[in-house]
Amino acid sequence: MSDNRNDQKFIGLLAQFEDPSSLVEACNSARLAGYKKMDAYSPFPVHGIDPAIGIKRTVLPFVVLAIGLGACFIGLLLQYYTNNDTSILGFIPGYEFKISGKPYFSLPANIPVTFEIIVLSSAFATFFGMWLLNGLPRLANPLHRISRFKRVTNDKFFLMIEDADEQFDRTNTESQLKEWGASFIEECSEDQTDHQLPAWLQTAGILVAFLCLLPPIVIFRMSGMTNRAPRMHIVPDMDWQHKNKTQTVSPNFNAIGEPDYLFMDGRAMREPIPGTIARGRLFTDSEYFQGIQAGSTSVAAVSKTNVLTSIQDGQDDAAAAPAADAQEPNWVTTFPDQVVVDEALLERGKNRFEIYCSVCHGYAGNGDGLVNQRAMSLNASGNAAWTAAKSLHEAEVKNDAKNPVGRIFDTISNGRSSMGPYKDQISVEDRWAIVAYVKALQATGIQPDSGVAAAVDDAAKNENKTSNP
Repeated sequence: MSDNRNDQKFIGLLAQFEDPSSLVEACNSARLAGYKKMDAYSPFPVHGIDPAIGIKRTVLPFVVLAIGLGACFIGLLLQYYTNNDTSILGFIPGYEFKISGKPYFSLPANIPVTFEIIVLSSAFATFFGMWLLNGLPRLANPLHRISRFKRVTNDKFFLMIEDADEQFDRTNTESQLKEWGASFIEECSEDQTDHQLPAWLQTAGILVAFLCLLPPIVIFRMSGMTNRAPRMHIVPDMDWQHKNKTQTVSPNFNAIGEPDYLFMDGRAMREPIPGTIARGRLFTDSEYFQGIQAGSTSVAAVSKTNVLTSIQDGQDDAAAAPAADAQEPNWVTTFPDQVVVDEALLERGKNRFEIYCSVCHGYAGNGDGLVNQRAMSLNASGNAAWTAAKSLHEAEVKNDAKNPVGRIFDTISNGRSSMGPYKDQISVEDRWAIVAYVKALQATGIQPDSGVAAAVDDAAKNENKTSNP
């Protein structure tokens, strides 16, 4: 055994064992002998060593649980205070901001922030709690001064009993360790200088602390200043990268010389590739989704396309209509199998018709909607050019041969003449419900209201009187 030096403090005895079983037996014997301040070391985990040495279950999970629950409460309280409350701290009131009629505080909406706070606080509690419970960090370990102890990472096993233990007696403890099978026993001493930081480390710590103070000082100084120079970009790729933004010119990849665009026309936005079908939009049932009989080679909105093409070529609606009718597809004349015409469907169609269609066609389908009346009055005064909405009870419109249910469905979906499309606003089911309601209106036999034209004329006269007093 080595001699103690005056500048070192004796802290205990280190015993070496040749195999894990003898180490576990020695730990059990030491625990039964009343030793509490001891620790075992081995090159690999040894089954049963924890109860043998008397290590109790760690309280770290309960510490993490308590901190996590506290973070959950604080996170919810902070969100409740900032978004809903104005009375907890009167001098720093919260901000009540109503969004789309939603409640000021809703638990589901606040779960993501709360979850992140719980995860973050629990991670910190686990990391730093482990350090504190294990007495870390330690600047030095006196066991590392013993050359024999280096074999603990290879093939030897050690038991350390500390001098601070109440049962420790140097002579008696040493004899007990020999009885328990120790092959070597070393005195372990601690150098008093182990608790002092090296001078270079102190200097480096002060320098790092000073450098950490520089960014807050610069930020505080710049917060009250104005600067015309561009802001500093630590990682500028996300701000200056080449990317196509909507409704803009494509980025120029060649800043010098001739422009080099990603696409030849220089546009950022692109038309879908012909034949592209969005996910979930493969509608193979043409009768249900387009109102066209199965096997027809035409596509939906043919009539609308032809009309627009003719108008662009200089023709008016009247000239364009025959060309459109000549190429119309084979419309279905009966409702598809998926559409069950019953009271519920008619009620739904009535509801959708009054929302989308009645503004022009009127609630009874007579073409006397408020928008149409106003537009016709402006027409009469020369202040607008409006095509009057048709009455759904006209003979031509009610003719099933010329205007079958498939054509009505297509008109609602893709528009016709001056009427715009509604397929992006009204679902397929609701469009068929509107068709069913239109046919029900036509079956009532209501004729166009002869008083509509007179009402429009009166409105036009009033408009003229108002504009020309």
